[in-house]
Amino acid sequence: MEFLSLEASDYESALRQARSEYGNAVRIHTRKDFTKASMLSKQKRCKITFYLVESKPPVSVVEEDPGRIEVFDADAYMQELLVSNDVPSSLHAEAKQLLVADKGEHSRAEVEIALLQYLFDGVQFEEEISSRYAVFVGAAGVGKTTISIKTALHLRSQKAKKVALLSLDTNRVGSLGHIRQLSREFALPLFEASHEKALSELLPSLESFDHVLVDTCSFSAKYEEMKPIQDAMLALLGEKECSTYLVLSATFKESDLAAQLQIFSPLRIRAGICTKLDETRGIGTLLGFTRKSNLPLLFLSDGQTIPDDLHIASASHLMKCLQGFSLDVTQFFPSA
Repeated sequence: MEFLSLEASDYESALRQARSEYGNAVRIHTRKDFTKASMLSKQKRCKITFYLVESKPPVSVVEEDPGRIEVFDADAYMQELLVSNDVPSSLHAEAKQLLVADKGEHSRAEVEIALLQYLFDGVQFEEEISSRYAVFVGAAGVGKTTISIKTALHLRSQKAKKVALLSLDTNRVGSLGHIRQLSREFALPLFEASHEKALSELLPSLESFDHVLVDTCSFSAKYEEMKPIQDAMLALLGEKECSTYLVLSATFKESDLAAQLQIFSPLRIRAGICTKLDETRGIGTLLGFTRKSNLPLLFLSDGQTIPDDLHIASASHLMKCLQGFSLDVTQFFPSA
């Protein structure tokens, strides 16, 4: 599918120009309003990107029976894509409503574009970590420690920030050993605190860093026992500039994602970080959850390699994880 673009003084003028050249085959994909400035004046402009639909629905003739014509089944194809991408069944009916809105026939490309717009409508992204303390919370096994290392290296190499690690998960030998090993391997300063007094004594030393990545206790059977201690330490950090990020696995079911958000919501979650994208068949559950919860995404992780398998969250990267689409999804992000 080819995407075209043109620019005019406003959206209506751009649309009229497109339809005067291509008729009713025009379907708008993106719209960008901007101001073009010169030395003497400023002008408001609008740029639209659009594609053209076929004048007739595609058909295929079954060779065994020349008299039979098989019409493309848009509803069945939509269902196939929904299942292939693990979109929760609770969202299927709403997604399919996009096909019956105009009662017309739909091509394969139109079905795919309608589903893409539905899946990504309302999905938000956090641009960067701006606070001094970035606290990572989440269930056991989601990869909080690895994410804290990856994030620290990203801030150090890409943002030229002075960073350190702070572990509050000092009661689990395995977890503490893991972060100690990685901090040595990548030459990252590591601080450890098991209670409020120990953390209070560390704060003057932590003030010299642009960012401190905080690895917390995992939610597990013992979490309730550790929760009061950890809450007291996080409250101490809360007196400073502090943001909390919920680390979620892409392999979680819809109910698991919702439960994690509910558990940690008292900490005022700023954004989510998704791990294990390489271990899931489809990202429909993740997209449905982020739309419903209004939780922005900050980072995406698709492997254990440090620091390579960490990506700034974006629609373009998530689209690459979709299954069964025939469209080149890179065309959905045309250059301005």
